[in-house]
Amino acid sequence: MNIKNTKAVLFLVLALLLPSFASAQVGTNLTSTTLSATIGAGVQSFQLASVTGISGFGPGINSPTGGTTANGNITDLYIDRELFQVISVNVTAKTVVVLRGQGGSQAAAHASGANVIIGTPSAFIDYDPEGYCATITGPAVNQLFNTPPVYNPWINQRTSNQWICSTVTNTWVPGLGNPGVSGTPVGLTTLVASAATLVPSGQRFHVSGTTAIVNISAPYGNTGQVTLIFDGVDTWTAAGNISIAGTNTTAGTSVTFTWDSSTSKWVPNRVA
Repeated sequence: MNIKNTKAVLFLVLALLLPSFASAQVGTNLTSTTLSATIGAGVQSFQLASVTGISGFGPGINSPTGGTTANGNITDLYIDRELFQVISVNVTAKTVVVLRGQGGSQAAAHASGANVIIGTPSAFIDYDPEGYCATITGPAVNQLFNTPPVYNPWINQRTSNQWICSTVTNTWVPGLGNPGVSGTPVGLTTLVASAATLVPSGQRFHVSGTTAIVNISAPYGNTGQVTLIFDGVDTWTAAGNISIAGTNTTAGTSVTFTWDSSTSKWVPNRVA
């Protein structure tokens, strides 16, 4: 083999060994519902607003990395900071029978209307993700590479912090209700088109279009703040879950909405 051909082969081998980078990918979206009534710490059967996507049955065992193993356990529920393992479901009555305080969490009382996040046992982890979160492909032997998130959002079941893989920066950024940690500022997530019911992609995102916003419906619980950066001039009304009507007045400006749990309304920091 001559020198020229040898170099070509070496470059090909090097290309195969080096990892390649792709854009961030969103994993399987978790779903949510709400409690139909207040439950005590010892209650093992209760009613939900919806049981869509919930299946029995266990038993699984606690996993050292959070959640429970999938040894027969199909669905876990997450309310506040408590993890529940679903044993059985009554679709007609919309009730579930559960094991309480799973994954190292503590059984506690929960208020009527509390957000209930639904996912497989592997969707609830007990640590925060860090750094780059897009796909990295490369050699599979003796090397480990990040993969895109399996579930969206990533939920730390010990703290209830939600994390989102930003399609803008390809890094993990704090999700709804997550104050973040030192050195992890809230980042832009994904562009959202304006609609009568606006579903945030994270705590800070661009909004396109001019459709009047009636409701802001956070998919994994109305909580904390969301900042909308408007690419055009848009309006919002007070006909839904926003406390007062307003407009951003000028393209390229932002408005921050804060969730007021006492009125179940989003409160804008300005109305014009």
